[in-house]
Order: sequence, then structure tokens, then C-alpha cells
Amino acid sequence: MEQRMQEEQLEKMRLKAKNLEKVVIVLSVVMLLVYIAIGYLLATQENGIGTLSGMKAVIFIAEIIFVVAVVAVGTGLLLWLIIVKHAYDKFNLSFKSKYVQQVISSIEGFEKLQYVPKGGFTWDDVRNAAAVNCGDKRYYDSEDLLMGEYENIRFQISDVCTRKMVRMSKKNRVEEIFSGQMICLDQFDDTKRSNGHIQIFEKKFMSNMVGWKAENEIHTENEIFNSRFSVFAYDEHNAYYILTPQRIEKIMHFADVMNGQVSFVFRDEKLFVAVRRDSMFDASMDEPVSKQTKNIIEDAEFIQMAKEILIAS
Repeated sequence: MEQRMQEEQLEKMRLKAKNLEKVVIVLSVVMLLVYIAIGYLLATQENGIGTLSGMKAVIFIAEIIFVVAVVAVGTGLLLWLIIVKHAYDKFNLSFKSKYVQQVISSIEGFEKLQYVPKGGFTWDDVRNAAAVNCGDKRYYDSEDLLMGEYENIRFQISDVCTRKMVRMSKKNRVEEIFSGQMICLDQFDDTKRSNGHIQIFEKKFMSNMVGWKAENEIHTENEIFNSRFSVFAYDEHNAYYILTPQRIEKIMHFADVMNGQVSFVFRDEKLFVAVRRDSMFDASMDEPVSKQTKNIIEDAEFIQMAKEILIAS
């Protein structure tokens, strides 16, 4: 009943944001017509295009069209930011902080959920996990932190974006390294613990995703796994103990399902998984709230699959 009431409230917020979007589109078209009319009046005044000929007239018309286009686009963007984005952000925040928690809590095994919109992993967390290149601390960002337990295993999952400053053509610019989610799960069973880092990277994504690596590169007995992944470990013997055939199969299955850049790090009693993908749990203005439950469940499956890797024997 509570979830149903929440759906109805969120649906009203979604429709409000959607209707405001339509209003902004209409206003933008009206403003475009106004700017065209103003441009026409400016072009046809006494000292306007009538005093020009040839290429000068063409340049003058081009300048008028360019100014009209820039002002019209700028007005549309300004209206969208002031009116639509505010309404969507309010809807999205309520969607994530209330509805997402309710839906995930209804899935068997999830409990003690807490959502922190502006929370996330710190830059030091990402650097120490070594699942992705942490980039420059000045340009690091992490938000949308969801914490809780799944089948008595504690987890944290958050959007993470790492960037670095690069110099190209004598100019500095900020370049994105990684944008996606990172999840941290506690803990191994009492008999297994990783001594130092065990890092697992897909080879085809290594060049633009990897930061620092553990000193020993190892190879497992699974040749298919070896051809696809590179493994680096602080303690080689311990790595073979952790990377059982069952766990290796689950890692490959996870990578297949995600179908994108993935990395895995075992450290102490924790498992870190990083996946390059769109922001999780985001609400859509174009789809009824009741139909977005499927998307939430799919995001929750990310946590469930990562947990299966952690507990694999």
C-alpha cells in the first residue's frame, strides 16, 4: 500500500516535470519566432541590408541568422535549466531516496538500506581500492551512495567519475578516465582473506582504466580467463587460493552480463567491482513510474551478482 501511494505521488511529480518540458518547448518556439521577427526588422531598416550588395549582403544576413540562432538556443537552454531541470531534480531525488529504497527493500535479502544523494566513495577510497585509475583529486566526483546489506553481506555502491588534466595542442583540458559505478562488499567467509591486492582487469580495457598495479602478474589454470583478463597480485600464493575455478567462472559471467568495462579487486576481506555504465537508479520523465520498477530491479541485480563472486567457494 505504501509503495502504491509513493508511486502515485511520484507519478504526479513526473507528469509535472514532463508538462513543464512541453511548456518550455512551446515558449522556445515562440521566442524563436520573436527573434526572427526582430532580426527581419533589423535587416530591413534604412541602414540595413538595403544599403549592401553582393557578398556584404550575404555576410550581413548570415550574421543576423547566427545571432538569432544563438539567442534562441540560449533562451531555450536557460528556460530548461530554470524550469524543467528544477522539477526533474526534485522528482529524481524523491524517486531515488524513497521509491528506489522501497523497491529494493521488497527484494528478498536486502535490508538496512540507506541512500545518501551527495554521499559517495572518497578519492582516497578509490585510490586505495585500485579498481580504476583515481585520476586527479581536484576533478574527482562521487555521489548517489546506496548502503545496506544483502543476505547479511554489507555493501556500498556509488556513482564514481575520475578525471585528469591533460595537455593537448599547448592547451590544458580535463579528460574523463572512468565514469560508472563502484561497489564494495564485505566480507569473505572466515577462512578466506586476501593478503594485499588481487586486481583483475579485462585486457581490452586496460590502457584507459588502470591506475597502479600490484607487483606480480599471475596466470590461472583457466586459459579462456587468461586470454581475456590480466591479474596482478601482491601475494601470488594467496591469489591462487582466492581465485578458485568457481569464482573465476562467476567473474566471467558477470563481465558477460555487464558487457562493458569491468574490473575486480580483492583486498583484505573486501571485494571492489567497478563498471563503466550510466548513472544507476535515475528516474525517467518519459516512462510511468510503475514501469520503472524493472530498471531498479536490474540495477539491484548488479549488487546480487557481485555478491555471488564474493561468496563463491
